[in-house]
Amino acid sequence: MLSFLPNISSITVKRASLLEYALLLAVGMITLVMSKSEHHDILLHLYYLPTLITGFFLGSYRSRFMALLCILSATLALIPGIWTSSAKLPEPLLLSYSIWAATILLVAILVGKLSDGWRDALESLRREHQKDVLTDSLTGIANRRAYEFELNRRISQWERDGTPVTLILLDIDLFKKLNDRYGHPAGDSVLKGVAEVLQSLIRKADLCCRYGGEEFSIILPGISIAEAAEVADRARTLIEERRFSFNGLLLRTTVSVGFAQVQPCEESSSLMKRADAALYSSKESGRNRIFFHDGIACHQKGTGSAIPANVATPFERLSTTPVEAYADETTGLPSQRVLVEELRRRAAERSRYGTDLVMALVRVEHHNSTPECQIHTKKNLLAITARLICSQLRETDLVVRYGIDTFGILMPSTTVQGATIPLEKICNQANTYRDDQYPSLSYSVSIGATEVARNENPGSTIDNADKALQIAAEGCVEYYHPASFLEKSSLTSSSLIS
Repeated sequence: MLSFLPNISSITVKRASLLEYALLLAVGMITLVMSKSEHHDILLHLYYLPTLITGFFLGSYRSRFMALLCILSATLALIPGIWTSSAKLPEPLLLSYSIWAATILLVAILVGKLSDGWRDALESLRREHQKDVLTDSLTGIANRRAYEFELNRRISQWERDGTPVTLILLDIDLFKKLNDRYGHPAGDSVLKGVAEVLQSLIRKADLCCRYGGEEFSIILPGISIAEAAEVADRARTLIEERRFSFNGLLLRTTVSVGFAQVQPCEESSSLMKRADAALYSSKESGRNRIFFHDGIACHQKGTGSAIPANVATPFERLSTTPVEAYADETTGLPSQRVLVEELRRRAAERSRYGTDLVMALVRVEHHNSTPECQIHTKKNLLAITARLICSQLRETDLVVRYGIDTFGILMPSTTVQGATIPLEKICNQANTYRDDQYPSLSYSVSIGATEVARNENPGSTIDNADKALQIAAEGCVEYYHPASFLEKSSLTSSSLIS
């Protein structure tokens, strides 16, 4: 995946060769001096220097070779007539020579092994650092830094030899709603799955990377616009058909795609802007589409049907996986577990950055419920209430099925005063609801809300919201502050006491 990086092996080989030649020259000079000197026992120790340097920089194999070369050179220097019968070495010098030969060979072996281990450790660290710098830690594919490096390299290649390069941008549709509904771990699972699909499509010469957040990019060198459109459509189709498994759920998603091919004298920033404009056109036309920017305007390519903007990512249940559900089957909302996880995350943001956060619990109060309409009351009414609550809140707010007849709400970047209007609208609309099939059926909701304090334990926040809910009258909103209960609000107005 990171084959585009410069290869430093050739540089290392050249430096090693130069060092090796220099050390061989040093051995020759020591041998020459030794052959003309009478202080043989002192000069023998000079051979340790090239042996140590070879072992330290060139490894075990070359250090042993250097030690043997030094022994041979010293033998030739000590006994000029070694190949004749007149050669004779004094016994004291012979003993010193034997000890020295064994020692230099042992030093070569030890230093070489230590050097090999040290260089292997450095190479492992270098590879790990390279992976951390150029690889996305979540998906395992290239990150934005690697993307920018490769795009600039491919454009330079285009300028040199005319090899075309195509840039594809893909953005997961409604990804924030998926995160809000099923939690960030589910979103991470989808990101990994999408990266896996894209990685399976590309060639070795291509590069797939996570551009940022839920956005991915693919760099395709040496292909035509028609071939790039086929790759984009295949990616869109495979992701649409793929089911991403997460804790007993099979999540589905789609992607919007935009792509552009480099034009003469075009820089990387211009190519990115055109591909991004094509991606924006895909989003504007209803998502799950592919658009191409030809340098003048955007044109739709391939197939793909638009998805409604107000539809969250659906799911299917894995009946064979007995795990705690992350989503409620009746309402399609996340479960209590998602609320607790998100509350921990938002509470940490509140403590760190001071971001406002309000939590509310909504309890459904049934009226005139008869046995023959129990199924409608328990299922259809809860589903209607869920849609009602979601319709009055922002996309950034989280709504979950908290209990049998209770919903939970997290409202980030909102104070109690700001939460008053949407919560009272929920009460008003629930109070006026009538079902055509069951005219006698009516219901209302009670709401307990609290503003999360800095450094407050998530468990305390839930307890405060529950306390407010327990004393809330039907059709009213009750606010709770850690210092004191706040006044009840009527269906049309509320009074807040600090």
